[in-house]
Amino acid sequence: MTASKSSRPWVWISLFLMLGLFAAGILYLDSQIVKSSKANAKKPEVTTNKPKPKIDFYTVLEDRVMDIPVPKDDVDGLKNPSINKLAITMLTLQAGSFKSALDADSRKAELAFLGLEAKVNSVNVNGSTWYRVVLGPFESNSDISRTKNLLHESNIKYVQRSVVQ
Repeated sequence: MTASKSSRPWVWISLFLMLGLFAAGILYLDSQIVKSSKANAKKPEVTTNKPKPKIDFYTVLEDRVMDIPVPKDDVDGLKNPSINKLAITMLTLQAGSFKSALDADSRKAELAFLGLEAKVNSVNVNGSTWYRVVLGPFESNSDISRTKNLLHESNIKYVQRSVVQ
């Protein structure tokens, strides 16, 4: 037991010695980092007084004119929209077709709660009357995409139709 009591001071001395060496190593590394950052900071930056080119596309594109050849058939279609079928094709969504007008009106009310304006059209098919709930016509792709997303989120099936007037 006397041997273990006598070894205690050496354990403490060696522990403090290791801690001192560790602290000295950290301080040495810190001083090296500071020296290297000062060496990098002393490098002068090369500056040129040349102005960077400035491109203003409003003035550059203003003077550019591009002539795109248009086929004669397309020119006639642009002048007279009644022969241009693509110009008057409108997209609608059919959100249901019902035998009962009451069912069609309830679907129309359900769509109104979603913020959509629907119409109920009656159609005679094979001697029986069907009531179609129609949304649209839509003016832009964003409007029809928004409506499709609302219908999909509400689990309402729909059919996209194109109407040529």
